[in-house]
Amino acid sequence: MTRPRTSTRSGDIPPEHAALLRRIHDLAADATHLRTTLHTADTEVTATTSVFEQMAAIDRQRALAEIQARHRGVPADWVEVVRRLAESGRAWSDDHLLPTPRPAPRRRNTSRVAEDMRQLTDMAAITVAREHLIGIETADAEPDPAAAQQLRRNMEALWTRADRTAISIDLGAEARTRAFDTATRDLAQRVEGYLHYSLDDLDTHWRSYTSPAIADSVRRSLRSLRRIDGDTTTDAGDIERPPRPKDLIERARDALGTAIGGQPEIGAGLDAAIADAMPEAATDSWDSATGVDAADTAGGQAYPTAGPDP
Repeated sequence: MTRPRTSTRSGDIPPEHAALLRRIHDLAADATHLRTTLHTADTEVTATTSVFEQMAAIDRQRALAEIQARHRGVPADWVEVVRRLAESGRAWSDDHLLPTPRPAPRRRNTSRVAEDMRQLTDMAAITVAREHLIGIETADAEPDPAAAQQLRRNMEALWTRADRTAISIDLGAEARTRAFDTATRDLAQRVEGYLHYSLDDLDTHWRSYTSPAIADSVRRSLRSLRRIDGDTTTDAGDIERPPRPKDLIERARDALGTAIGGQPEIGAGLDAAIADAMPEAATDSWDSATGVDAADTAGGQAYPTAGPDP
């Protein structure tokens, strides 16, 4: 079975990058240990003050180490994952799963639409695989509902950008179909591949998609594009739209059923339960998904990716 080509192991990255990440991990682990000590030990006031000073010093060292790592080309996504591993108490090893860094913004073109759709496809695949490994059958069984809701918001944000970009560049029917199909055709392969990973690795990768920074970044890019392109509204009419996040989730569930030899409806009631419990997370509107003012989402022409690559 083929594993998804979406991640790499910490033991496979350049040694210099590994050393930088390990230092960040060690510093974050030291700070976490001190915080635990502070909350559990019956310390004197002077000792508590000393612990706070040590924590502050370690946090400064870690911040500097993260700046150094990014300056030397370590992806910010890796830094975030390694810090989270340390804070959760997991020791450093060469087998940690590091997600593929999110691509830098590009010019508004078909490739940008495909990139957003590929990321949506990966988010759907890893979400369904994680649900299966955890044994989630209802929304109440989700161990971190806030993170799950943020992931759904991030998916809605990316879908909006893909949709508005396709509209703004007047992507033709054939080009639309090609861009959407190319990005989503390996959904089943991704689901099947993710089932080979441990729950810890899978959860770490899943959490890289739950950062509010994803939706915030999309929101900023859309607002800046609106300022550049002006307030021009394009009627999408009956043109083909990108597969919506909820549709990708359902496709992933079908793929999961095939991969495990069971029924495709495994976990099919989850979306309905989430919709009942958190209706704002299940809507397709940009306002509820990312919190952008309605005035910032009026025009389709205002939403391509603008300008050259940074």
